Amino acid sequence: MAMLGTCAVAQREIPGRGVGLVAARDINAGETVVSEHALLVGVSEDFRETCCASCLAPGATTRCAGCHQVVLCGADACTHGSGHGAVVCAAERVASTHRPPMSIPDRERLRFLSACAELRRLHVVNGDANSRGILDATLQLCPAVGPNGEGIDAREASAAERVQPALEAAVKLATIAHTDATKELLGIIAGDLLENASLLAKETKNAFGIMAPHAASSSGHEGEAHRRVRGGAVYQLSSRVNHGCFPNVARFDNFDGVLASTTHEFHRAPSDLTPSPTELRLVAMDKIPAGHELLMSYLPVNEPCASRRRRVRRTFGFSCQCERCALEVEWAVQDDAPTGDEPPSWRRPSPRGHRRRSSSAAAGAAAGRRPAQCRRPVRPWALLPSP
Repeated sequence: MAMLGTCAVAQREIPGRGVGLVAARDINAGETVVSEHALLVGVSEDFRETCCASCLAPGATTRCAGCHQVVLCGADACTHGSGHGAVVCAAERVASTHRPPMSIPDRERLRFLSACAELRRLHVVNGDANSRGILDATLQLCPAVGPNGEGIDAREASAAERVQPALEAAVKLATIAHTDATKELLGIIAGDLLENASLLAKETKNAFGIMAPHAASSSGHEGEAHRRVRGGAVYQLSSRVNHGCFPNVARFDNFDGVLASTTHEFHRAPSDLTPSPTELRLVAMDKIPAGHELLMSYLPVNEPCASRRRRVRRTFGFSCQCERCALEVEWAVQDDAPTGDEPPSWRRPSPRGHRRRSSSAAAGAAAGRRPAQCRRPVRPWALLPSP
């Protein structure tokens, strides 16, 4: 849970938005306000044989000798660390022989929950307090979950119920060498159904999609739209940042090792933070006065209003009420254009000849700038891309 730059931000309850990050002092444009390592990392099923299962580094070739299902990059922290520990390795074996075969989403959910179970195992069996701290930090992320599961979507609750037997089998397989591995101990390591459903809800709402390198995901096509997600990562602070259609921070990650290059514009001496592929930095895009909330766009900033609002509602479960959305919705109503709030059966009326306005123009207007020219937005990026 190593972090830097935390003196620049503070966690605060934002009315109607849960806990977010605010500037603890005046922040200058271009300043790195947060630098931290991931709490948990998981490789996607499509990349488990080409990216390290522990740190998502591309080009990994060392197949795990225990499960033979994933590859590791060979770094000591990945080969012997908790990222692919005993329970995680056992879960891969259980998933590979599961009958009927597990769906890809459920196999990835098992991968995430087994990583959480490995943290419990390290705490209970080895007395590792840091592992318990990582799990607790994950559980503190949104959504807030009540004692009876309030706040957990039915999808996560159902998924946890499906995956729980495989998780318990993996825990038993991983701890079979311990003569004192009682049924009670196995239950503690596996976790109960409510906590695991809560963890799946946290992962759904807070994980960053880590994009594969262009060469590994483009399939012969150029452009950001063809990049695929190689895995996901959850962070203690960065995962707290709320969405804004006109963001004031941008994220830079290190899964491809770019931040370690001395020629990279955000390079910093490794003594500041232990080098790791999972490092993520939040950089201020503009001046942020003390007390103002840090905002990050969960979607491409140049995506059209209607598409952006539909995706935010469908993917993240909320309706964006930011100033930019209010301005673009007003324009859309004037132009008889979709706003993203229409029912599925809605059809666009006949055009009335109003001037079309672009999302980039709305972004400028929301920031108090008058756009020099209104143009159609360019092709959007992939969801939550890595630079």
